[in-house]
Amino acid sequence: MVEARWLRWFGPGAVALGALGLIASTALGAGSRPWSPGPCAGPPSGGITAAQDPGATALSDLRGAPWFRLDPVLDGDGALTGQRLALGIEGDRTVRNLDLAAEAFAAGPFGRLVLAGSDDGRASRVRAIDVAAGCAWALPDEGSVVRRATIDPTGEFAYEMRVDRASRADLGVWRRSMDGRMPPIQVLTPIPDDGRFGRTFSTEFAWDLAGDRLAVQSCGEAACRTRLVSPRGGPTVMLDEPDLGLLVGVDGDQVVTYEACRGLPCPIVSTDLASGDRQVLAPAGGFAVVVASPDGSRLIHENGSADARSLRAIALDGTGATDLGRLPQGLRLESSPVQAAAATRLPDGWVLLAPDGRLPIDSADDRPQLRHVPDGSTVTLDEALR
Repeated sequence: MVEARWLRWFGPGAVALGALGLIASTALGAGSRPWSPGPCAGPPSGGITAAQDPGATALSDLRGAPWFRLDPVLDGDGALTGQRLALGIEGDRTVRNLDLAAEAFAAGPFGRLVLAGSDDGRASRVRAIDVAAGCAWALPDEGSVVRRATIDPTGEFAYEMRVDRASRADLGVWRRSMDGRMPPIQVLTPIPDDGRFGRTFSTEFAWDLAGDRLAVQSCGEAACRTRLVSPRGGPTVMLDEPDLGLLVGVDGDQVVTYEACRGLPCPIVSTDLASGDRQVLAPAGGFAVVVASPDGSRLIHENGSADARSLRAIALDGTGATDLGRLPQGLRLESSPVQAAAATRLPDGWVLLAPDGRLPIDSADDRPQLRHVPDGSTVTLDEALR
């Protein structure tokens, strides 16, 4: 079975046909009333503090941690009319649904915050939402279209990929301060045209495991180019091999991607930026993520056919492959936020297994599980939150 890499194309004007059967019923059936967060009390600098909260170091730290998932809202003919952002905190059954425009995105979590952007055809608005407090800090509206955004690990800056409102031409990547005290500056120019990759359809952000470098990936129909930016200074590095596809994760100079496939399963490879050497980590991988673990960073990926999926772990140099056991029926690996259009904060060494690879909106569904990377041990999410 070959499944479309639908999650990569999740976004304005580019919802893959393969996505609709998986997520349309969820989006149309969410059922709860839409919510809009009010402004957070205190100065904008409070958003910086909220983004700086340390991540979970143990399963017990998950309680109160934010999560999100973004789903398309479709009309009766299957046309995209908007997007619905579901927000929650671990250990609380309450799910808040934020209705966004068709041109919208979400990213995070960053400390206590989830970043949400929406464009109404006149301006783009980006908000940093404190999920637990039920409030948000809004960045100044932007006249160009903000297609994607992220927050750096210090919480001080937002990075935005912008396009021209009239022509949709790439305007590059811009950085602006979360508290509004510094004017925006361009940190990456538009990616140049390259016939080997065809038309660029999407640009996504991902931080490396250490939070030292920002990966900016621009993709055509199958092949992708990845630029790595060092916010603290240093040269921008480009990985632009036309046989490489969607980014899985970055650790130091190791960039893990799928090959330029049109569906899954697909080979997953690690490229050393310093030497250019390439290592095949999985000849036919499904959903995948790069995580830190007590034994070093690992690629975790689905293995096998749809009726007998298992999890496999392997070091980024291709050594130490480990079988982490079968996937329960109906559960998938939650991959990167870019792939999943969803994210959950987890301690190092743990991965989430959930229906369709994302936390369910239905609070009555207790099936999500956490699996430990070093040994394959498993606990339900409810058990971890007790």
